Amino acid sequence: MVVKVIKAGRYYAMKVCSQQYLRQIRQPPCAAADLCRREAEVLKCIRHPEIPGYVDFFQYEGLFCLVEEYMPGDTLAMAISSDYRYQEEEVREIILKLLLILEFLHTPTAGKPAVIHRDLRLSNLIMIDGRLVLIDFGLAYRIQNCSDMELLVQCQMARTDVDDSLSYVENRNGFSLQSDLFGAGVVAVDLFTNSAIGDEGTSWEQKIPVSRPFILYIRKLLGVEGVFASCSEAMKYLRSI
Repeated sequence: MVVKVIKAGRYYAMKVCSQQYLRQIRQPPCAAADLCRREAEVLKCIRHPEIPGYVDFFQYEGLFCLVEEYMPGDTLAMAISSDYRYQEEEVREIILKLLLILEFLHTPTAGKPAVIHRDLRLSNLIMIDGRLVLIDFGLAYRIQNCSDMELLVQCQMARTDVDDSLSYVENRNGFSLQSDLFGAGVVAVDLFTNSAIGDEGTSWEQKIPVSRPFILYIRKLLGVEGVFASCSEAMKYLRSI
C-alpha cells in the first residue's frame, strides 16, 4: 500500500507493508520486514532523476514503512483507463526513455550493483511533463546477490493474473537482463490497448495499428524472434527503424 504524506510542507510517497496486509492480498507467506527492508537497500544505492530517491525506512506498530521522493504525475495505466490512445511515435519515445533508465540500472558502478527491475508494467511508469519515471522496486534483484534471490523466490509476489502462462511469468520475473527487455515489450504492447482492433482470437500483432518494423522490434523485445543482448543494443535498433 502506498500513501502520500506531507512533512514540513513537502510531499513524500510512503510504502507501507505488514504481515496482515500480505495475508489480505493473498500473497505467499513471507516476511514483510525483509521485503520492505530489501527494497529500501536497493533504492539506497540508486541515484537517478527518473527513479524516486530513498528517504527513510522505519517500523511503527507492526507496520514497515519505506519513504521515497514523491513523484507528481499520472501512471501510464491511468492514461489507458482514461481511454487515451497512444500513437506509434509516442510509444517509441516511451520505450526509448524506459530503455535509457534500464541501461542505467543494468550497468554496475562503484557504488551501485547491476539491478534488474523485474516488474515493468504501465502502473509502475509515471509521466511527468514529458519525463518517464520508473517506480516500485519491490521485485528488483541486485545481480549476484544471493540473499535477494532467495527472498524473492521464497516470497514471490503474485502480481500476475492466474491465467498467465508459466513462460510469461518466468520471462517477466526472471533473474536476467532479458526479463526487463521482455517487460519493455509488454509495456509497448499494453500501450496500444485502446487502439487494438479484432476479437479475442486475434494475435496482438494483428490487433495494434503500427508499422511492420516496429512490430518486429517488439517481437524481438519479447524474445519471439531472437533477443537483444542489452538495452544499448535495443536502443540502437529502435533508433534505426
